[in-house]
Amino acid sequence: MKEWFLRKLFWGGLHKILSDVQYAKIRYRLDVGRKLNLKTPQSFTEKIQYVKLYDRNPLRKMAASRKRVREYVKDQIGEEYLIPLVLETSNLTAREWETLPDQFVLKANHGCGMIEIIDGKQNVDFLKIAQITREWQEFNYAKFGREWVYEDAKRDIIAEELLLNQYNEIPKDYKLFCFHGRVALIQVDIGRFEKQRRNLYDRNFNLLPVTSLYPNSENPITPPGTLDEMIEVAEKLSSEFNFIRVDLYSVGNKVYFGELTNFPGNGFISYQPDWFDFELGENLQL
Repeated sequence: MKEWFLRKLFWGGLHKILSDVQYAKIRYRLDVGRKLNLKTPQSFTEKIQYVKLYDRNPLRKMAASRKRVREYVKDQIGEEYLIPLVLETSNLTAREWETLPDQFVLKANHGCGMIEIIDGKQNVDFLKIAQITREWQEFNYAKFGREWVYEDAKRDIIAEELLLNQYNEIPKDYKLFCFHGRVALIQVDIGRFEKQRRNLYDRNFNLLPVTSLYPNSENPITPPGTLDEMIEVAEKLSSEFNFIRVDLYSVGNKVYFGELTNFPGNGFISYQPDWFDFELGENLQL
């Protein structure tokens, strides 16, 4: 009952008036289920909170912008890894909508989770999509999650080509956790926009006995043929960060860049069993 009341109080408005540290401590307790240790952080999620609050690496703002990060990727590993852009705009208009292909992905530049997959434009109501993009642009993502990296990101809308695998499906997401320029964990998300499953692997693609937010896939996942290249790409892109997650796709034996993620799950997603959070945290030296 106490936790239920605190959760209701927190999201009922308290979260808006707390300091960043107070916000982190209360939400961490609610979501992770432990007291947040910021004095001597040990677990991965504790260290992510510490990095978020006290590490002001200016590159993190670049990483948080879907538009700006493209130049970084181009300089670090080459333009061929970028998913082609088909539109970038400050206000999605009917005329711009008409110029878009039949299939594409709409995203907001200034935050995570603001994504619409358009796999048949003729079946989509433009007015509904325009309203969704306006709501994205009105949403202060930086203030909501206390993620300073989004503070200066332009609230633009971008459209990328839609990547599909050989089965005409959304490909798996490969999320490589990089610590001091080295991949230590590979998270694979399957069916992200349907019945989502999540597997965690070490850098050699050995399945770990761990879950996080979603259950494991019912079917075994074979390592992609591009695994070595993905690790090389991720380690190049992460070389200037103490921690960053590099999100990639492997389609048709080709590697594509998805995004750089400063604080996975905003540092509030737990692992089962809990000991893995502490084991993963050993990779990050503050």
